Amino acid sequence: MTRTDTTTDGERFEDQLERLEAIVASLEDETVGLEEALGLFEDGMKLAKSCRARLEEVEQRVRQLLATDDGEAAATAPLEDEEDDAEGEDEAEDEAAEEGPW
Repeated sequence: MTRTDTTTDGERFEDQLERLEAIVASLEDETVGLEEALGLFEDGMKLAKSCRARLEEVEQRVRQLLATDDGEAAATAPLEDEEDDAEGEDEAEDEAAEEGPW
């Protein structure tokens, strides 16, 4: 049995994400009128909510698959941008310098 890649609305996640990206591009267009922009924004919020729910379902499934045999959940951590990593390293170096050698 294969799992489908659909959201709660029955539409494929990738299709909803593509529509959301198109809405964002439309909203960035300065020629869109206020009423149209409001409608696009409402549609985008609905799509974002649906995509977020699907991602949470997938995350829960991944956690279940990664669970250890003794029932403990595997350690997970959010992904970080390279920029965030560099900032974290700088902060660790600053803290080490403040502490001194002893």
